[in-house]
Amino acid sequence: MNTITVQGMHCDACKKLIMIELEEKKLHQFVSKIDVDSDKKQGKIYLKNKMTEEDLRQMRSIIESMDGYSVS
Repeated sequence: MNTITVQGMHCDACKKLIMIELEEKKLHQFVSKIDVDSDKKQGKIYLKNKMTEEDLRQMRSIIESMDGYSVS
């Protein structure tokens, strides 16, 4: 299973904000789950394997465009 590590996530509200943005572009369907490590201020987005490279690029771009988050 592929993952995206997101810097700047520190609580459940962060998960909700990211999911709202992904839902607007119909990319939420590729998210299996999201875990947040509040101590490290980062989250992991677990992805379903059915994503195309374009979907992944778009998801990363959406997250990067949000204030306070970066993808590593």
